[in-house]
Amino acid sequence: MKIFIYSRKSKWTGRGESVENQLTMCREYIQYNIEGADKAEIVEYEDEGYSGKNTNRPQFQKMMSDIKQGGCNYLVCYKLDRLGRNIADLANLIETLNKLNVSFVSIKERFDTSTPIGKAMIYFAGVLAQMEREQIAERVRDNMIMLARKGRWLGGNTPLGFRAEAEEKISINGKNKKSFRLVMDEEEIKVVQFIFQEYLEKQSLVGIVKYFLSHDIMTKRGYEYSTTAVKDILTNPVYCIADKEAYDYFWNLGCQVCLDEEEADGKYGLISYAKTSSSQYKNKDNAPEKWVIALGRHRGIVLGKDFVKIQKVLKYNSSKGDSWHKPQNQVALLSGLLYCSCGHYMRPKYYSSKQLTEDGERKFSYLCTYKDKTNGKKCSTANVQGNIIDRLVCEEILRYADENSSVFQMLEEMKEKIVNTKEDKVNAADILDWEIQKRKKEVKNLITALAKSDGTEAFISQIEQEITRLNEECEALEKEKGEALEEGCLVQGNRQQLDALIHQLQSFQKLFDSLTVIEKREYLRMILDKVVWDGEQAHIFICGSH
Repeated sequence: MKIFIYSRKSKWTGRGESVENQLTMCREYIQYNIEGADKAEIVEYEDEGYSGKNTNRPQFQKMMSDIKQGGCNYLVCYKLDRLGRNIADLANLIETLNKLNVSFVSIKERFDTSTPIGKAMIYFAGVLAQMEREQIAERVRDNMIMLARKGRWLGGNTPLGFRAEAEEKISINGKNKKSFRLVMDEEEIKVVQFIFQEYLEKQSLVGIVKYFLSHDIMTKRGYEYSTTAVKDILTNPVYCIADKEAYDYFWNLGCQVCLDEEEADGKYGLISYAKTSSSQYKNKDNAPEKWVIALGRHRGIVLGKDFVKIQKVLKYNSSKGDSWHKPQNQVALLSGLLYCSCGHYMRPKYYSSKQLTEDGERKFSYLCTYKDKTNGKKCSTANVQGNIIDRLVCEEILRYADENSSVFQMLEEMKEKIVNTKEDKVNAADILDWEIQKRKKEVKNLITALAKSDGTEAFISQIEQEITRLNEECEALEKEKGEALEEGCLVQGNRQQLDALIHQLQSFQKLFDSLTVIEKREYLRMILDKVVWDGEQAHIFICGSH
């Protein structure tokens, strides 16, 4: 008999219903209430720091995968809401357990899914759990709107040009908490003013980034500026003056505007809440209907009409740019896959339409975007002739599909390793060790050949040079193996993924001559993780190879 125990807690606190306490209580319950438990195999799954609002939890997913493979008799948890608070997720879970004849036990509620009343009670409890979650979310939002009306800064990273300053304590639900407001940083705000003025004049995100990169101007947290970082500043309402134009813009946008029209008199800036969502949707923008726009207690720096104008320009340029980022050209195969050794993306740049290759294709080169933005000051990697590198990379990938190639053998070796160890992952060090042993075998064969030969001095010298080269490669691989062990690197996961990769390689080889440029590009995206150009050589990384 096999019994699974699942425990979860949204946040570690060291007390109460910790995962350790949940596991202890579940083990005690199993010992005294499940017949034959003393001889059962008990498997524990723990998710700490994960919300119950969905099932995107690593140990939960692993547990469900193990359950579907069969062999599980009981699933035990401390409380129903440990599995989840979403009624649809709970219903699907119970349905899955029933189909697999897995009994579910919640020790807190004493549920037993082997009876009809037990199933009904679980669904009912799930409804209550979801209702509780929605009520909590509603209370949090009510508190947020209450604070928004007072223009408070609720924490987190302060926007460029401002710092948070503590004020008097305020009472929230009977608890005294310190209140903060934004105060302008006179030095940092100059950078923000430059960004708004420059964009109003030239309407170019790239132009601003180029200027910052060439003058070594970094972000507030010490990173190089990107177009995304600049755009985030330009779209942040915190810089907008609360005037009539700004009020009308956010009102018409459908935001929850927490100020009266009379308050939008141009004295203060705006402050926004819930503009960016969190948790699994981290760094994803919420819809404007969810934004809470309030009157801040700081000075704004951009008039409403200018802020609105900038938003319209950004939206227009973004609609044009969307199609630019998707490779639509009919020539460049490595668009979106080729990177410079400096770490930045390389994009195709076409020659005159009259310049064609022998095959009639339009000539083009790949150039580093970082080199282009900094006018060669930050990166000097040579451009690469696009038609040539596309052809050479394809030829190399086609060779990979050959069953005698080292890459094909490596993939088969990885599959064999997974089967033999019954693990889901293969250590990168194991693959490197395989390469080392292969070279050592070659050295051994060369030494044997050398011992048996009565060849010329030139032949002996050639053999010795080859042995030296192989030994040097072994030393380099040993060093890389040590680094991999230290970092705990993992190469591509399960056998199904490796089978899929091998199948894609073979299909690419088989269909290559009949594929269009776009179809070839799609195959390359399935096979390759990236290609890195160092100015002299292209380094190919197949999916899961690093």
